Amino acid sequence: MAIPEKYEDVERWAFGDTEKQADELAKLVLEGVKTATCSNLDGEGIAQPGDIFVIVDGKNEPVCAIELTTVDMSTYDQVNEAHALAEGEGDKTLAYWRKEHKRFFEEYELFSPDMTLVLMHFKVIEKF
Repeated sequence: MAIPEKYEDVERWAFGDTEKQADELAKLVLEGVKTATCSNLDGEGIAQPGDIFVIVDGKNEPVCAIELTTVDMSTYDQVNEAHALAEGEGDKTLAYWRKEHKRFFEEYELFSPDMTLVLMHFKVIEKF
């Protein structure tokens, strides 16, 4: 699928760690259910409000462009229900969010309860 030229050089994100999960989460973004995400703090620099990213599905096909609206820092164990709900995954509870994100970060040997996370809220600015 062709995307508008203005997004050709924009960093692309797939949510989740499997093709199926990337498809499911991209769909939640398009439906307006998923309006937040998080990442571990690494040496890559921190995204800022106003930054734009292209969301891709499990086949790396672009589905939409998002713009970050807020960016906050928190430790894993301080993430709250409101953020879990905004991530829109599973049953949208903090318990589900904790279980799923612990599993995800453990796969990459990054997990600790006091790990610093970058919490990002976003809005869809264009669907493809």
